[in-house]
Amino acid sequence: MKVQELHIYPIKSARGQKVKNFEMTEQGPVGDRQWMLIDDKGSFLSQRGFPKMATIETFYEPEALTVGLGKMFFKISTKNNFQRKATVQVWNDSFEAALEPDLYSQGIAQYLGTSCRLVRYAPYSQRRVRSNDEGNWSPEVRFADGRPLLLTSQKSLEDLNSRLSVPVPMNRFRPNIVVDGAKAYEEDQWKKIKIGSVILSQPKASIRCVIINIDQTTGESRGPDPLKTLASYRRIERGVSFGVLWIPENTGIISENDAVEVLE
Repeated sequence: MKVQELHIYPIKSARGQKVKNFEMTEQGPVGDRQWMLIDDKGSFLSQRGFPKMATIETFYEPEALTVGLGKMFFKISTKNNFQRKATVQVWNDSFEAALEPDLYSQGIAQYLGTSCRLVRYAPYSQRRVRSNDEGNWSPEVRFADGRPLLLTSQKSLEDLNSRLSVPVPMNRFRPNIVVDGAKAYEEDQWKKIKIGSVILSQPKASIRCVIINIDQTTGESRGPDPLKTLASYRRIERGVSFGVLWIPENTGIISENDAVEVLE
């Protein structure tokens, strides 16, 4: 088995960026979900309420994040002084993040047609989520829904597509790592894996919502699939699952074509 594709999503719920490799930190891949849009109350915006977010282009580099809003592009320096703070809410977690300059927020708000502010995960931001049902705590995680990393399998997507009248691409599921060479849904059984020098453990099924019905190129949804079909055969106690969330045990570089070794 090997890594087929790698992706990061610099702004939570905006369009992703395909990469050749990324540095894995305790918080997740560098550049992944480091920014987020919030409403006037501090709650995060997502494609659930604003599907047009799928059309916000992002390109992360160590020096700057480039954001594309249709024909307009702007760059945000990664050197933020982090002095302007906002209290933000990601599901049940409330914590502080750094506000980006108002000019950027205003441009995105105009594009989406709703009031919003752009924030960045700061050195003083502190967010930890439960690592398992026994109540242990995970390493720190930025703006991702639950855990620092999402892995999906190409064969699992092929199985889903064999049941659909119109196949969907993997970007509907917004993974960080796409694995090739595993049997369909074999990833559900893994307890600990190693990719490159990075060990991933404490897996948890990724529960899916209507976002997977949104075309990640156009921001449009044209029916109940693939969620409806997925729900017909992939429902577990917590919901409809596709892909696995992981917690990194160490830091390191993960690259395309890296071998995926199942340790447990």
